[in-house]
Amino acid sequence: MEVNFFGLIAVSRAAMPLLRASRGRLVTVGSVRGLVGQPFNEGYSASKFAVEGFMEGLAPVAAQVGVRVTMVEPAAVLDTGFVANEPGPTPAEMLESSGPYTPAFEAYRAFVRSGVLQGAAQMSADIAEVIVHTLTRDDPPMRVFTSEYGRAYAARKLADADGTAVQEMTRGWVSAR
Repeated sequence: MEVNFFGLIAVSRAAMPLLRASRGRLVTVGSVRGLVGQPFNEGYSASKFAVEGFMEGLAPVAAQVGVRVTMVEPAAVLDTGFVANEPGPTPAEMLESSGPYTPAFEAYRAFVRSGVLQGAAQMSADIAEVIVHTLTRDDPPMRVFTSEYGRAYAARKLADADGTAVQEMTRGWVSAR
């Protein structure tokens, strides 16, 4: 929360006077995990949900003073070191202490290793290209997905008013097969 959310607020507040003066753009990197919570990554998802709410709430206000707000929404990014740099227990340590959640955690790890996401993950350079393209667009939308996979993934959530479809999808990630 400190980096992903509170840091974003601090930087946004500091930038807004300059952005107002230049009629600039505030572009931030969100995540499809800010639209669909990921089992066993609840803290990360929560921080990205907070970013979604902040940016959606800020966008119409900022527009009144000439600042456009856009969120760039990647799905999985391979070359960031995200998992390696994550503080806390390792997956093996988590498994060892997961108690009654062991079957769900093992199923989730099997889902991740299954290759079901092959072809969905991108490299950071791909995301950077989307950011540059977004900054040079005349009229960028509030939300820009970096891949068709991400767009389809998010569309599932955005079309699921009561949460049933998303819960069915994520339950499948943690169920023994």
